[in-house]
Amino acid sequence: MEFFFLTYRLRLLICIQIILFTSCQKEVKIDIPSYENKLVVEGRIETGLPPIILLGTSKDIFSMNSLDTIFGSYITDAVITISDGTNFDTLQTICTDDIPKGYEDLGAILFGIPSIYISKFHLCAYSTLNTTFFGKVGGKYTITIHYKGKKYTSTTSIPEPVYLDTIFWKKEKTLPNYGLAYASITDPIEKGNAYFWEALRIKTGNDGSNVDKRFYKPRNPVFDDQFINGIKFNFWYENPRTYYDENISDKYRGFYLRGDTVTIKFSTINQVTFNFLQKKYTQINTGGSPFSSPINVPSNISGGALGLWGGYSTTYSTLICDDKNQ
Repeated sequence: MEFFFLTYRLRLLICIQIILFTSCQKEVKIDIPSYENKLVVEGRIETGLPPIILLGTSKDIFSMNSLDTIFGSYITDAVITISDGTNFDTLQTICTDDIPKGYEDLGAILFGIPSIYISKFHLCAYSTLNTTFFGKVGGKYTITIHYKGKKYTSTTSIPEPVYLDTIFWKKEKTLPNYGLAYASITDPIEKGNAYFWEALRIKTGNDGSNVDKRFYKPRNPVFDDQFINGIKFNFWYENPRTYYDENISDKYRGFYLRGDTVTIKFSTINQVTFNFLQKKYTQINTGGSPFSSPINVPSNISGGALGLWGGYSTTYSTLICDDKNQ
């Protein structure tokens, strides 16, 4: 009998809690802030290459978006000037319509989008063939953007390059024909150095075309010297291209195949560029997680625009994936 009353009291308590919970419910209205359309800048200048700048507008995450609306948001009627402190130039537009048939892969490198979209959308980048403004180590470059009566400015620099000491391929114990790309680097004693990693396999498919159409970035391509300042250390990076190939089994993703020849593009970047890219890729990699915290990606564009005008001091190395190079 005692057990009966205990069970009864427990059920009664649960019922009371349910009634109290449901009776206290009320409609909650959330005021979503009004959307403000902003200019978005995607700009870079790297050693030996002309500046490349794409302009667009920010998108309302609560509105319906498609490839047409995304690519349709790119801007082609702005005026952009560049200065190195002594010389000035006005950038010209280079549009996908101007790319000859058969050169879509080069267009994909320029615009940073898959080549299949080159002929489908009208996109324009701003650049110049004036070699005065091809990136130089130690150079400091300021861009000024005039668009719809507003003015936006940004300055970036190209730091001294830091070269990889060694690169090698290290096979996996459970997958003897597959491995990761390893490298060693000696970080300078000055604090604030940061780095950006990209890779391209020099490999042709059955049709004779290149397997990798452009340099690919791993999931987190940037790191700085916050914990490794002034020391020599080893690090590794996966093969980013494998994550785009549906024909590759999950257990092989991230690995390079024995016999692959890989061009490593390793760039030294300044701290401002690192801060933007580090938060950008963190947001990309965790954006789908319900447990991640919102991240405000910083901008180095004055005047209220979003985005980055970044400088890259690039170096290139060749990695041959073979046991002899370990």
